[in-house]
Amino acid sequence: MSRITMKDVARQAGVSQPTVSHVINGTASISGNVTRKVNKAIEQLGYLPNAAARSLKKNTSNIVGLIVPSVDMRFYGELVKVIERILRREGYITFLCNTFYNGHLEKEYVETLIQNNVIGVISGSDIVDEKSYSLLINNHISTVLLDTQKKLEGMFSVQVDNEQIARLAVSHLYDTGARKISYCSEPIATSMLQTRYECFTHAMKEFGLTLHKNQCFFAQNQCNNHSKIEMGYDVAANVLLQDDIDAVFASSDEFAYGIISRFKEHEIDIPGQIQIMGCDNDPFSNLITPSLTTLQQPISLMAEIGVNMLLRLINDQSLNERSKCLEPSIIIRESTKNISTRKN
Repeated sequence: MSRITMKDVARQAGVSQPTVSHVINGTASISGNVTRKVNKAIEQLGYLPNAAARSLKKNTSNIVGLIVPSVDMRFYGELVKVIERILRREGYITFLCNTFYNGHLEKEYVETLIQNNVIGVISGSDIVDEKSYSLLINNHISTVLLDTQKKLEGMFSVQVDNEQIARLAVSHLYDTGARKISYCSEPIATSMLQTRYECFTHAMKEFGLTLHKNQCFFAQNQCNNHSKIEMGYDVAANVLLQDDIDAVFASSDEFAYGIISRFKEHEIDIPGQIQIMGCDNDPFSNLITPSLTTLQQPISLMAEIGVNMLLRLINDQSLNERSKCLEPSIIIRESTKNISTRKN
């Protein structure tokens, strides 16, 4: 069955097709009686205007592109939920794009967004291929990047202070008596993950601690093939081969869950033998056993500031700063020792 068209509405209402168009788009003065006939016909037929055609005619739309690696990762799932809620309240619809860190797929999405006249784009992480970023800028698409450490020309961004994340983690573990701290991470697929690792190495030096290669472990599998929990579980096997590691800092809570699972299988006492600390304050971090000490990232605030930035750009309003850096906070739970029981 063919789709209901404006021509069908005109026939049902007993008016011309241009009259229907004027009623829908508000482009001419139409009498109240005719307007009521057209709206009644639209309701009876269930007619929906062609949004693509309307946006092409007006050279704009109410669609915002939302690019993330994968909503399966709870950090990005939470980010998407907050962004969608705010945009919907402001009258915008989101076009969600999961790229799985694939630059080719990302470029296809960006081209599609531009072809559909999106009014703006928010990326929840790096733009993997800088050519995709150039496409957005060259086509004058307002763009804001979240959770990135990249510095691109004309970029607007919101991120969390990874230097502070690393310092809080190492400081807390040091205060509990840990001296040989392992760094465990998912694949370094983003500038944020790279920066977090670099900041961790600097924080270790600040506290006079040595970080050897056999203390740092990175998952090799791509994130679209394995969950973070599975990757953490696999990496934990390498930690267990080292006899003297007394604490682990995981790049995310989900990654830490996998490590905890492997340690439990080997009857490792957490935190008695090895302490574990994550990052994100995932909703499940307080529900697992032992509950996970973690660094809380203000995900909702990051999303709110990013959307507000984008809306100002869309409305040609000035911004006082191109980049906003947010502060993390530490949440101490059962997976690390109390400072009062630290080693001598």
